[in-house]
Amino acid sequence: MKRLAKKLLPLPAFLLILCLLAGTASALDRPGLFNRKSEQETTSAEDRIPGQLYADDIEEMNNGNVTMLFSEDGYLTFLQGKYYEEKVENEEDGILSLYGIQALLGLSKGSEFFCVYGEKDPYGYTYYTYQQRYGDLTLQNAVLKIIVDPEGYTAGLVCSFTPNVGIAPEDETSITAEEAIQIVKETFPNDDLHFYPEASRQTSVTVDDIAYHAWAVFSNFPNADEFGGERRYLEHLVAYNGIYLSYMAVPTTMELVPGDEMQTVIALTWFDGKEADTYTGTVTLHDGTEKEITVPVVKDPETGIYYLADLERHILLSDYYTYLTNYEYVPFTSEDNTGWPEHYLITYANYIKVYDFYDRFGMHSVDGFGMPILILYDYCELQQPYYPVDNAAFCGFMNGWALFGASAVNDYGECVDVLGHEFTHAITNYIRQGDLYENESGALNEATSDIMGNICEMYLGETQDTQWLIAEHTGDPLRSMSFPWLHKQPVKIGGEFYIETSSIPLMYNDFGGIHTNSSLVNYVAWQLWAHGLSLEDSYYLWREAMNFLTPLSGFREIHYALSFAAEILEMDVTWIGLIHMLCAGAGY
Repeated sequence: MKRLAKKLLPLPAFLLILCLLAGTASALDRPGLFNRKSEQETTSAEDRIPGQLYADDIEEMNNGNVTMLFSEDGYLTFLQGKYYEEKVENEEDGILSLYGIQALLGLSKGSEFFCVYGEKDPYGYTYYTYQQRYGDLTLQNAVLKIIVDPEGYTAGLVCSFTPNVGIAPEDETSITAEEAIQIVKETFPNDDLHFYPEASRQTSVTVDDIAYHAWAVFSNFPNADEFGGERRYLEHLVAYNGIYLSYMAVPTTMELVPGDEMQTVIALTWFDGKEADTYTGTVTLHDGTEKEITVPVVKDPETGIYYLADLERHILLSDYYTYLTNYEYVPFTSEDNTGWPEHYLITYANYIKVYDFYDRFGMHSVDGFGMPILILYDYCELQQPYYPVDNAAFCGFMNGWALFGASAVNDYGECVDVLGHEFTHAITNYIRQGDLYENESGALNEATSDIMGNICEMYLGETQDTQWLIAEHTGDPLRSMSFPWLHKQPVKIGGEFYIETSSIPLMYNDFGGIHTNSSLVNYVAWQLWAHGLSLEDSYYLWREAMNFLTPLSGFREIHYALSFAAEILEMDVTWIGLIHMLCAGAGY
C-alpha cells in the first residue's frame, strides 16, 4: 500500500454555487426510471434531456467495470466509476459534471447546492463535498461528494441529496418558535421535557422525501441513560405550518458548523501569549495501579498561573456546565504546576494519545486543519439537579471548538478505545457533513467509531485484547466486536438480536438499532484483522472508506466503500474478495 502524508485541498469556506438545472419536467419527474433506458426512451430524443446519461451509458463508459447503488425510488446513491469525459479541476467543474446525470440523481429544475470544501487524500484522489439548499436554508443531511482520480477524471460519487426537491416558496408564513415548542409539549404531554428556547432555529429538512421549512426546537432527552447514551438532547422538528414532523437524539443544542474559519481563529486566541511547559506526576488508576504520566501545561507569563492545556495541539480543559450555559471558560489552574485532578489528568493524557495517533497518519485534529479541542470536565445534565452524566461524549462543534464531555463518575478516561471512539465521531461528522443518527446510518456511525477507537488502542500498545472489546480497561466491557452475540448484538441482517429498520425511528426502538446493529460492521472489521490485515493497513482501509460516506450511507454503502478503498490502496485482490465475502455474509 502507498504511504504518503495526507494533504488537504482548502477551498473558500462555504463558497456558494447555485445549480439552476434546466430540463423537461417529463424527464425529471419519473422516480425510479433512471437505472435503465426503456425502448421508448432509446428511440425518442424528445423524451430525453440533451447529454443525459443512464446507467447503461455509464456501464459502457467504464467497460462494465462499475458499481452503482440506487435508492428505493431509483436514484443513484453510490457510484464507483467514471461518469464524465472531461477533467474536473475545481468545484465549478464538479458542478458541470453533474449536468449529464441530473436525472439519475433526481436533480429537478431549480435545484440549488454549494461546495463546502475539497480534500485530497494521500493517494491523489480529490473529494469535492456539496450541500443542498431549499430556499435560503441548507437541507439537513443532504450531501453529495464527487471523487476525482489522480489524473483529474471522475472516479465516482456518493449522494444523499433529496431528489426532486423543487423550488422553495418565496414567501412562506410560519408559526413562531414559541408556538413550535408548545406543539412539542402537546405532542408529548406525559414526558418530562425541559426546553432550551434560546437554541431554537429555522432549518430545512426532508421527511418521507418531502422537503419542509421547519423549526428545530430542543429539549432534554428524558431517557438518555437508557436509550440515548452520549446524546443528551432531542431535536424536535416542527414544520412552518405547525405539523410535528419528527425528533432525533443529538449531542448538542448548537448547530454543527464544521469548518467555520473565523470561529476557529477566535477560539485559538485563548492560547495567545501563553508559554508551553510540562507536568510529570503519578496517577492511580481505578484498580489501584499507579502510573507515571507527563502531560503538557501552559503558563501565563503575566500572572504566573499554570493551566491544564496544550499549546502545541490546542487542547484545553474547561468546566462543562459553565461553558454550555454561558460560553465561559473555567479551566483547571495551579499556581505552582501541582495539584492537578488525577482523574482528568488521565483523560487528558489519553486524548493526547488519540490526537497523536491520527496525527501520525496525517489527520491533524478532527477536521484535518487543526481545529482546537475543548475537553469539558464534570459532564452533567443542564437542568437541576445537574446530575453527572455517566458517559463520555463528542458534544459537537461550537464556537470554533470540537467539544468532548468527560465525567468523573466513570473510568472511561482510562480507555483509549472509548476516547478514540468519541474523537472519531467528530471526524465522521466533519467528513459526512451531517449526522442522521438513526437506522443503518446511525449504526454505521457507531461502528466506525468503535473500529477506529479499537485500532487506535491496539496500535498504540494500550491493550493486549485480541477480542476487540470496547472499554475493557474499566473491567466491564460494553461490546465485543469478535463475539457480538455475547452482548446481544447480531452478526447478520435478520439474524438473532437484529433490530429492523424503522420508518419511525424513536428512542424505544433504539432509533432503528443504531447501537445494537453496529456489530454488523464491527464484526467485519474484526474478521479482516483476524485474517491477517495489519493494524496500520486496517486504519488506512477504514479511514479511506469513511471518505465515501454521506449522512444517509448504510450497510450497502460501507460494503462498496470498503472495496473502493481497497482498490485505491492497491490491496491484493484476495483482500477485496474477502471484503465482499464478509459483507455478504453479514447480509449486505
